[in-house]
Amino acid sequence: MPFVVALLTPFDGRGRVDLARLRAHALWLQTQGAEGFVATGWCGEFLYLSDREREAIHRTVLESAMGKPVYPCTWDPSPSTSTFLTEAAMQQGAKAVLMPPPLLHPLDDDAIMRWYEAVARSAPVLALHHPGAGTELRLPLVARLLEAGLIEGIVDASGDPWRVARLAQAHPERVWCADDGVLAQARSMPGLAGAVSEVANVWPAFTRRLWDGDDQLDAAMLERHVRLQRSGGLRAMKSLVGLGCRSPMVEPPEDALVDLPPAESARR
Repeated sequence: MPFVVALLTPFDGRGRVDLARLRAHALWLQTQGAEGFVATGWCGEFLYLSDREREAIHRTVLESAMGKPVYPCTWDPSPSTSTFLTEAAMQQGAKAVLMPPPLLHPLDDDAIMRWYEAVARSAPVLALHHPGAGTELRLPLVARLLEAGLIEGIVDASGDPWRVARLAQAHPERVWCADDGVLAQARSMPGLAGAVSEVANVWPAFTRRLWDGDDQLDAAMLERHVRLQRSGGLRAMKSLVGLGCRSPMVEPPEDALVDLPPAESARR
């Protein structure tokens, strides 16, 4: 099953997107076992990037992926901006686009269906289910979206192994697990399409070994996942790997990171 990394977005000291650092990071991750990328996804801070920044990030990752699949997140509250990002990404070679549902406000299933109808005209779509979205992609709705051909599959970041297993059983090879806390359980789920990892930005070889079946790492991964969340989550990951923060993200205090292993990238 493919092992995909959800890329962090690097910033330089002036708060600009650091495309050179992004390119180097993507190239290095491939030497550590990354088989594809999500760009500007949940941990890529898509809500705090301009459309031009996102287009440049997508282009850079696609150029750096050496033919491996790339799934840019092209969500935007503006339909025209989402269409621009989607069409640009597909022209540049994206495998499909990642698309959360409308964020923040709970909506009924018919409204969410119409949202995906608009995107599906431009590209193959992977839906994203994330507990922070405020809009739940319930299991019956996922089935409707797949049956209608509006999505190719779903990336599930719920952290609920029961939900992921149910989805994979009902829709073989169309469900991706995207929560590192349940990665060890997910790798043995029948029908799962693959994994999307965030912590692989920091510990790619470690995460790849776990995904490939090293049972001795299961407890260590869960411990790292919990400690990361306590240390600042995304901010802690970016600080460990030296990819820089930009408002509203700020670097966590140094003492918040003392219980975390050093990033593998720091030893390059």
